[in-house]
Amino acid sequence: MPLRQPFMCNKIWSLAIVIVFGSIACGAPAFADGDSHHCVDWSRLNLNPEQNSKIQSLEDEWAHQFNDIRPGIVDDQQRLTKMLSDRNSDPVEVMALQQSIARKKEHLNGLATANYLKKRQVLTDTQQFNLEQMIRDAVRKRQNAMYPGSRQGDVATDRIQNLMNRVRNIWPTPSER
Repeated sequence: MPLRQPFMCNKIWSLAIVIVFGSIACGAPAFADGDSHHCVDWSRLNLNPEQNSKIQSLEDEWAHQFNDIRPGIVDDQQRLTKMLSDRNSDPVEVMALQQSIARKKEHLNGLATANYLKKRQVLTDTQQFNLEQMIRDAVRKRQNAMYPGSRQGDVATDRIQNLMNRVRNIWPTPSER
């Protein structure tokens, strides 16, 4: 059984990396900036008319939610910037505003994730596979743009590997005791 655990751990880490970088590359759900459709070209998934209608309805729902919540976040961020630049601002008020912004962003991220999952449910298995490939391609492009000259995933892999090594090194091996 010990042989399977590292494999599962690596599989889970890989999935987490794809989700995080997919979110970054696509703009949502992790950052909920309303740009999720830019990394997914729904027309490439050969949607039938019913699927197309459902996806469009979900896109409209997301646009409405985004347009309702995002302006409040932007306003609060501008207020926070002003407060941070004012040496007389109340630290408690600054922290409260920052936490309010974080809650609103988290709420928006949750809505974006739920919307994405609803869209994915509309797809067949083949379409879901193609969607996954599109997101992976977008992740690769985003990584190349963020870290030019590095090999695919080196930066993320190095950071994750570094973290895993630090966790492993917490406990001394029997030879070190």
